Amino acid sequence: MSDQDDFPSYLDEQQQQQEDGDLDNPLRVLVVINVPEGSEKETSNSSIHGEMEERLLDNVQSFKAMNEFFDDFDDKIAYPNEGHIKYEVGSDGLVVIVVDNIELRNKVLSFMDKFTTIKSEGDDEDEEEEDNKRNKKSKKNVKA
Repeated sequence: MSDQDDFPSYLDEQQQQQEDGDLDNPLRVLVVINVPEGSEKETSNSSIHGEMEERLLDNVQSFKAMNEFFDDFDDKIAYPNEGHIKYEVGSDGLVVIVVDNIELRNKVLSFMDKFTTIKSEGDDEDEEEEDNKRNKKSKKNVKA
């Protein structure tokens, strides 16, 4: 008996609807620098200790978009910097990312800015594609 046989189909449909569903709030990300106590960086960077930056990711409005964001974020930022970065995602859309140096903070902010730009450009292209399809259908209907 396979795993799919054990999993009722209505639950699979519910899970798919939930994954495709919209978030209640767009992602709001706080990036905090937390230099570990007693490190050399703490004394030389005391002015940046606890410094916080905020980004609102308006284009991340669905569970699917959120999964895409975190898959990409994990691959490009979190895994290569394991031990220097932690993050927590709240159910209200608040994400807190804690890093231990300013260079990593800048990488995180740059990644989010690029993701937002690429995603919004992709959304614009999708809308243009849909408009073109609608226009072609309406032209076919006029000819018929």
